[in-house]
Amino acid sequence: MKRAVRNIAENAMRYGGQARIMLQCRDGRALIIIEDNGPGIPIYERKRIFEPFVRLEASRSRDTGGSGLGLAISKTVIESNGGSLTAEDGCNGGARFVVELPLS
Repeated sequence: MKRAVRNIAENAMRYGGQARIMLQCRDGRALIIIEDNGPGIPIYERKRIFEPFVRLEASRSRDTGGSGLGLAISKTVIESNGGSLTAEDGCNGGARFVVELPLS
């Protein structure tokens, strides 16, 4: 679980310049919200980014690196623990990832 959240936070820092991580409790579930100030993720790409080897950033430069597995691994780990992972618009125009997990 630690690695799953770290993957999301590292992406926020890499593509959005920073990561804001918020914790909330809602309806018997724990929420981990990770937000950045980057360009955001187009609605039509939001499901695809969780597929293995998918990268929205096409340059594959040394600065961005990656194989496109981080979010796929995160989603698999979170769902295997009874949770969910979604992407949406952030408050400042960037991306927001919401991890929902059962409290018990």
